[in-house]
Amino acid sequence: MNLDQLVQMTLMLFIVVDPLGNAPLFYWLTSDMERSKRRRIIKMSVLVATGMLVFFSLVGDLFFYYFGMTLSDFKIAGGIILFIYGLEGVLGRTEVAYIERGQPESIAVVPMATPLLAGPGAIATVIYIKMSLGLAAALIAVGVNSLVALLLLMRGADLLDLLGRNGAIVLTRIIAMMLLGFSVAIIREGIAETLASIGQS
Repeated sequence: MNLDQLVQMTLMLFIVVDPLGNAPLFYWLTSDMERSKRRRIIKMSVLVATGMLVFFSLVGDLFFYYFGMTLSDFKIAGGIILFIYGLEGVLGRTEVAYIERGQPESIAVVPMATPLLAGPGAIATVIYIKMSLGLAAALIAVGVNSLVALLLLMRGADLLDLLGRNGAIVLTRIIAMMLLGFSVAIIREGIAETLASIGQS
């Protein structure tokens, strides 16, 4: 396992999960709750999101192999998904814009665990990491990001005070732009590999 690649992939998953941008949103979704209940809901959401990402780390690539997809195919498809995800973030069309606060137990799973943490972009990313670097790298990336997300989400109120509403919006846009850059690089790499394989055949 290449350490530099592992760090890069872990960072890419961090950008997709976006705990910094989600922390103020999580606080807003749970702002009517007592501190103890808010912390319990956040822990539940991170646990559910982690379980989902671990599941797709283990078996997600099997679905693609079953349908005859290559790693290059998935790089292109996954890159497109990440591009759309990043573009929506730049344009401000995130899932939270359509969310109304509901029952605590329900919002812990939807929308907090998914799609805000373990959405299509994160799922595509962990499968990409496994197909590129192996299962161990995918699990390490998920574990590191789950821990970081839990710590940051627990401090959502502090982050909101520090950044302010406009600061949180700006941070989300910057992270989305970084995600767009990652997605373009993945798509370019997938296309280059596909063209090379066609040339060899």
